Amino acid sequence: MIVIFGVVGALGLIAMGARQLIGAVTIKTIPIVGEWQAAGKPWRIVFRPDKTIASFSGPAQPGASGGGVYSIDYFGTLWVKMDDGRTYTATLMAETPNRIDLIDSSSEGVTVLERAPPAPNPLDSPANLRN
Repeated sequence: MIVIFGVVGALGLIAMGARQLIGAVTIKTIPIVGEWQAAGKPWRIVFRPDKTIASFSGPAQPGASGGGVYSIDYFGTLWVKMDDGRTYTATLMAETPNRIDLIDSSSEGVTVLERAPPAPNPLDSPANLRN
């Protein structure tokens, strides 16, 4: 009887500890799909849902200057590998979902990217809203 209560008690403690541990681990996903603009630079990056990116500077169309792929690991680290061989990393933070501090792996230089505002919808123009 003591052995049975001991085993049941030990299993109960393990279950309670596992439940508490699982409750403490929360995975926060920060959506990065869309266009991001480098602060103070003409560099823009478009993160696509298929895990590819288009990188461009100036008025060129997305994809005109370069591309690459990205991934986000379990710990919220963004990994960007450009087609020209350059790699970048960033830690995504829930406190700043519209900002990414992209670190160049070769030079350790930091580029701050901010989410670009969405393009205006022509159907939402003041002339259309009056009709």
